[in-house]
Amino acid sequence: MIRYLSLVKGLLFFLLLAVCCNAYAEGSFRDSIKNGKANGELKVWYQTNDKSTGGHDLFDKENSIFDAGLNIGYTTSPWYGFAAAVNFYAVDDLGANGDIANNSAHRIDASESVAWLGEAYISYNKGKSTVKAGRQNIKSPLINSDDWAVFPNSFEALWFQNKDIKDTRITAAYVTKERKIKSDSFEDFAGDNGSLMIGAENKTIPGLTLSGYYYHIRSASDIDSLYFEAAGKIKAVNIAGQYLYFNPDAPGSDETNAFGFLVSSKIGMFDLSGAFTSVGKGTMMAARFSDNGCKTPLFTQTISGDGDIAGATDTDSIKLTAGITPVEKLTLSLSYGYYDHGNSSSASPGNESKSIELTAKYTGFENITLFAAIVNSDHNGVGGWKGATPSDDLNTFRVWASYKF
Repeated sequence: MIRYLSLVKGLLFFLLLAVCCNAYAEGSFRDSIKNGKANGELKVWYQTNDKSTGGHDLFDKENSIFDAGLNIGYTTSPWYGFAAAVNFYAVDDLGANGDIANNSAHRIDASESVAWLGEAYISYNKGKSTVKAGRQNIKSPLINSDDWAVFPNSFEALWFQNKDIKDTRITAAYVTKERKIKSDSFEDFAGDNGSLMIGAENKTIPGLTLSGYYYHIRSASDIDSLYFEAAGKIKAVNIAGQYLYFNPDAPGSDETNAFGFLVSSKIGMFDLSGAFTSVGKGTMMAARFSDNGCKTPLFTQTISGDGDIAGATDTDSIKLTAGITPVEKLTLSLSYGYYDHGNSSSASPGNESKSIELTAKYTGFENITLFAAIVNSDHNGVGGWKGATPSDDLNTFRVWASYKF
C-alpha cells in the first residue's frame, strides 16, 4: 500500500513540476482541460421475483429491486502525455422504496441515496505504454469491473499496459482497494497489502488469440491463481478453451483446477453456441476475486448460474444458447444452463442446478439501450437466485434502460 501511494504521489508531483517548469505552455495545459470530453449516463434498473417467503409474490415491493442512477464524467485531452479523468456516480430510489420496490442493488439502506467518486485517475502515455494511477475500472478474467447492475464495481489501483511487442499486449496492475457493487465505500482488496495481476494477450497467429494471467492475492490465504484462454475460428465455427487454477496457501487448503470449452457459429438466422466447463474438488470456487466472487469467467455462466453455481467446486456444467435478430437492433437470446454438483461441491452436494433465461436487447434508439430478461432458476436453495425453500425454483423478471450522453 505504501509503495502504491508513493507512486501516485510521484505522478502528481511530476505533473505539478511539469506545469511549473513549462510556464510558457500554460495555455496548452488549459487547453487540455478545455478540450477534454464529457460523458454521462442515465439508467433505471428494476428486478422482481416470485419468492414466496412471507406470502409475497412477483411484483410485490418486498421482492423487488429498483435503482435510478446518474453518471457524469470528464476526461482531459492529452498534455505532454498526461491526462486525467473523473467519473461521479449517484443512485436513488426516486420514491420507489415503500411503494414498488423495497430493495436496492447498490444501496445498503434501500431508502437512502448514495453517491461516490468511482473513477479519479491520472494517466500517462509514452509511445506504446500507458500508466494509470487512482480510482478506475479494470477488465480482466478474475479482477473485473462487472456491469450487471446500474454501475460497476471499481478499484484503487496502479495499472500499466505495453504494446511494444508486435501483436502482443502486456498488462499489469497493483490493486489496493475495491468498491463492491453493494457497498458504501472503497475497502481493502483481499487484505491491506494489495494484490498483483500480470497478463498478456497475443494475436501473432492469424485468427487465434492467446491470453494468460497470473494473480497473487495477498489475503490471509496468500492465493496464487492462473487463467489461460485460447480463442480461434475454423471456417464459420468459433472455438475457445479456458483453464483456471487457484492455489490458496493456508493450512488445510487444497488447490482448485477448472477448464472449459466453447463452440459457436451462425446457422441461418440463428446464433448458436454450446459450452462445457468442469470445476474440480478444492477449497476455492472458480470465481472472480472481485465483488465477493459474485461472477465467474467460466463459459457456462448465466445471469443466475454464476460464481456460486457454475463456479462451484466439484461441478460439471453445460450451457446451450440460441440467439436471433428478428429486426434490426433487436437481439433475442434463449439460454439453458445445467450444473451437476458432485458430492464435494460447494453449492448443493449431489444435486443438480438449472437455469433457463430469455433475454431481449434493443439498441435502435440513438444512445439508448433497452434490456429485459425472464429467468427461471432451480438452485436447491443456494446463492442469491433461490426459492423460498430448497425445493422451490425461482422466477425472476429484470428490465433496465440506459441513455448515454
